Amino acid sequence: MGEENIFAGSGSEDELIFAEEDQLAADSYEHEQSWKILIVDDEKDVHTVTKLVLDDVVFQNKKFDFISAYSGSEAREILLHNNNIALILLDVVMETESSGLELVKYIRDELNDKDIRIILRTGYPGQAPEKQIIIDYDINDYKEKTELSSQKLLTAVISALRSYNDIITISVLNRTLEKKVEERTKELIKANDSLNESMDKIEKDLEAGRKIQTKFLPKNNIVINGYNFEHALYPSLILSGDFVDYFRIDNRYTGFYFADVSGHGASSAFVTVLIKRFIDDFCEKFHLENDRTVLSPASVLISLNKELLEINLEKYTTMFFGVIDSKEDKLIYSNGGQFPYPYCSCGKECRVLEKSSTPVGLFKFSKYEDSELDLCGDLSIYFFSDGVLEILPQEDLRDKQKFLKELLISGKSDINSLISELELKENADFPDDITIMKIYKVK
Repeated sequence: MGEENIFAGSGSEDELIFAEEDQLAADSYEHEQSWKILIVDDEKDVHTVTKLVLDDVVFQNKKFDFISAYSGSEAREILLHNNNIALILLDVVMETESSGLELVKYIRDELNDKDIRIILRTGYPGQAPEKQIIIDYDINDYKEKTELSSQKLLTAVISALRSYNDIITISVLNRTLEKKVEERTKELIKANDSLNESMDKIEKDLEAGRKIQTKFLPKNNIVINGYNFEHALYPSLILSGDFVDYFRIDNRYTGFYFADVSGHGASSAFVTVLIKRFIDDFCEKFHLENDRTVLSPASVLISLNKELLEINLEKYTTMFFGVIDSKEDKLIYSNGGQFPYPYCSCGKECRVLEKSSTPVGLFKFSKYEDSELDLCGDLSIYFFSDGVLEILPQEDLRDKQKFLKELLISGKSDINSLISELELKENADFPDDITIMKIYKVK
């Protein structure tokens, strides 16, 4: 697909078929035959070209079903009778200069629909400045028609649908869990003998969930672009709210993150999956359209913070996101409230990266900045989740941090030694999830 502006003409396109997402999400939409996309624009040519660009696209085995509205009032009427629209491609200036923005407020405030994704498209950016619109209105993307190529439109639409899919999937999963709990409660009231059987089924479901979550974790003790990554994760329950990932961005850059979602169990585990898919989207954009957002940890945390607040799962995460530049042997990082702070150890010296900000998905006003660290010599970087602090015998927090620092200086700094010193065992009864990660350059 070319990079020409889609509103200046469009050629024929080969059919694009996107790989099916995980089976759980597919099952949730089995009854849906297509993605409903509402195009709201007073220019008929915009409708025609948009449909031409997207008509042959298949995403998760479903094609697009387009609905057209040529004014804000017409769109309102359509939304009243359609509750399964996934995405709106919305013009700003129609019957009035603010018709599109008024429709956004109507959807979010009056219809109370937080799920539907809204991409704002405007031919008059001066009348609707991007910075102010993003701040004041609950939209998911902002595009100027003059710079919107067919490829960029496709990328924006697929990203929005993937986000919508995640939101609805989590909602369906939550409703399914609630229904299961209700059914189990009724069974327990009827007969006490059903207790063991019901608990066994729940445990098997959670164990299946754990296997799925474990598959999302990266391989342990691997080398990427000259740097070794290894980790150990001990959940307090069957499912974990802790999560780590490290991955090759290209032959020069390697990304990684260390996250700890608030709470425990299934709901927190669902958020770890959402975070992984969110980061994967940025990697995909890097390769498809040279979007370099993934190379800026602060930009990633800013976007994820906005996404979690929009979804409103009442969940947040502490998260350290880093990118290693193997050509320059440099770490670019941003810390969204991850504590204890990472330790940088080199021989008998050990210091902490104390620069941090607020957790991700907790406050709208959160700000994140990129910092840099030279990765020279025998430097190793260690990450501990706060669950480690809860199992240490020291009373004072500073003494706990001092103990970890001395442990790394003592030479007992490989993952297995740390596991032994901290007395971590599989299936032990920990008060919180416990995770350790180590990164170092391979000689």
